[in-house]
Amino acid sequence: MSFATYGDLASTFQTRHLNARMKQDLSRLGMELATGRKSDMTSATSGDYGPIAGIEHSLKLLTAHKQATNEAATLTATAQLVLGNIQEQAQDVSSGLIGAISSHNTTLIGVTAVDAREKFASIISSLNTNVGGRSLFAGAATDGQALADTDTIISALLSAASGQTTASGVAMQIDAWFDDVGGGFETTGYIGADADMGPIQLGNGETVSLSTKADSTEIRDLLSALAKSVVISEGVLSGDATAQRELSALASSELLGAIDGLTMTRARVGAVEARIENATVQNAAERAALELARNELTAVDPYETATALKALYGQMESLYTVTARLSKLSFTDYMR
Repeated sequence: MSFATYGDLASTFQTRHLNARMKQDLSRLGMELATGRKSDMTSATSGDYGPIAGIEHSLKLLTAHKQATNEAATLTATAQLVLGNIQEQAQDVSSGLIGAISSHNTTLIGVTAVDAREKFASIISSLNTNVGGRSLFAGAATDGQALADTDTIISALLSAASGQTTASGVAMQIDAWFDDVGGGFETTGYIGADADMGPIQLGNGETVSLSTKADSTEIRDLLSALAKSVVISEGVLSGDATAQRELSALASSELLGAIDGLTMTRARVGAVEARIENATVQNAAERAALELARNELTAVDPYETATALKALYGQMESLYTVTARLSKLSFTDYMR
């Protein structure tokens, strides 16, 4: 029987080759265990990268859609918060007006008018809210304010109501300022865009936009009702307690209707919020399905990889042990 033998030089090269291959395998298995992904994608996909490329493209689109839905959710949530705050302030003024009118107290009507002015200024400031560099209620003009400042609007209202000596006359001028096409509100008060804010892509061809603007009928009605009380604090109908009481009564009555209108506006914003939430859930479900499909193509079994890694450690230890013993082998030991 003959045995294949290797010379010393050949044995050295063979040992080095085995050592290098084991180190390469060790590095590969360690990387796969750490990342959870196969390192040789060509073998994993049989050279067909189409499915993986399609999945990766879809995941990138979903990442963009996630950012868009997050932005849309922030805008609508802030708009809902602002509108809720405006509604609460309007309700406070309405309650104050009802109490003042019932008391027949001229001083109390004046105090309520001052409070209405403060609330009016706060509401205008709220309607100029900016989120992430985008104005919420200015339509497509997201880089600017929706309304002029409070002093400018009140000054314009006082000019419109000047010369009026009756509550109905003042109310008519204020209504005209807010409601007339090309009137004071459209030329001086509202400084946003006529067009709505641009749509936001939610995914799968679905878009959503925040169409509530500061020039909507509901907000105009609310501001007009408040303004009828506000001008009293600026001296309109001064000295005529009966006329001031009548104007306060008009403001109170219209304010109740305006608050109901604002409730409908908030409901529309809520419907948009619901669409965004549905899109967010759908996108998350689609993303989970795509990641599962990608894992089936590219992921390694962590148990099998860890087992192979442990076995490779044992092989390397055996190789090092044999190499160390051979390096200490003397001619006498070899002849034994």
